[in-house]
Amino acid sequence: MAPCVHRERLHDAAFAQNVVNENSLVACALGVVLACLAKSAVRFGSERDGGAKRTRERPAMSYTVSAEGLALIQEFEGFRAKPAQLPDGNWIVGFSHVRIGGAGADMSHGEAAATLRRDLAPFEQLVNESVTTSLTQSQFDALVSLAFSIGETAFRDSQVLRRVNAGEFVAAACAMDAWRKADVGGEFEVVSALVRRRAAEKALFLKELPHDAAPSAFMRAKLDHAASILGAPIKFATAPVIGAASSKVDAGKRLTEILMAESATEALLLTQVVPPEFEEEEEELATAHAKPVSRKVEEIPAARRIGAGGQAVAQKNFAWLHLNVVRSFENFGLSALLVFGLVLIGIGASIVFNGGDDLVSVAGALALIAPGLAATLMAAFGFWRVPKLAAANA
Repeated sequence: MAPCVHRERLHDAAFAQNVVNENSLVACALGVVLACLAKSAVRFGSERDGGAKRTRERPAMSYTVSAEGLALIQEFEGFRAKPAQLPDGNWIVGFSHVRIGGAGADMSHGEAAATLRRDLAPFEQLVNESVTTSLTQSQFDALVSLAFSIGETAFRDSQVLRRVNAGEFVAAACAMDAWRKADVGGEFEVVSALVRRRAAEKALFLKELPHDAAPSAFMRAKLDHAASILGAPIKFATAPVIGAASSKVDAGKRLTEILMAESATEALLLTQVVPPEFEEEEEELATAHAKPVSRKVEEIPAARRIGAGGQAVAQKNFAWLHLNVVRSFENFGLSALLVFGLVLIGIGASIVFNGGDDLVSVAGALALIAPGLAATLMAAFGFWRVPKLAAANA
């Protein structure tokens, strides 16, 4: 009896040990799975933060403009030894250095170069902080030149910076061409100096990039229509002279030029409205505008006086002819509508009077008479309305 009990206890102990071992294996497997899931979640969270987190972790660049980049900026900024006044009242001297308030003393070339170095420092910091990808020295110089030309806010919002941070350097170089306009005489125009500067910056930006050969016999270039339309402006403007007269357009003078360009308003401006009792005393031509734009009759070329009157008469004759043509077409249409209505009424009446006493014949006759009657009434109303409109226009 005892040996049997002992064997049963050993069997139970072995079974329990097996259960414990299996549970341990399950627990270990679950632990490994949970650890993998946690690691994946941490990795997903770090990748979701993405570029912003990598940008924070990336040490800021510490480039400065090289001698080549400085020479490019000096070439396109231009050197001015004597201060010249800007339209806003400030003064420019050296290589585009702005003095607030007074003009100050003249500046030598060496002083201007040192001052330009100091003026470029904020833009060097701007490019170092804004760019999130690695650059070559030539690329950095080109971007500083562009930022100095267009300003900090425009550079931060530009497509050039976005393309650079995306690693699309060729697209960034192409985007530089968008910054070639300036305010010239109150209008945004393409300036030849800015076109040349953007071309030099593009060449410098792409200078150290690797490039593939493109044999012309194998890869013949084709026309890019979008670039052809956007890249070929109708006209160019030269850079205005600093220190010259204000480039702002006089609003009154410009308005007078616009009004005189149209024949109808020119005739109005040249119309004499002086009362007869003042003609002998002043012999002056007055207009609907203020007296400073008035001129004597003798000062107006005879060809322009005759031309203005002839144009007014021609316009009046054309309007009369146009009105008569419109009325003729309208009368013809009304006459055709009247005839059509009477024909429908006649057909319907003939069906009724020719013995069509069944229901189908009567319905068909009414279907013809109703639109015919409506067309006749509409035509009669049109004939009645035309003389009234003519009298009102007269």
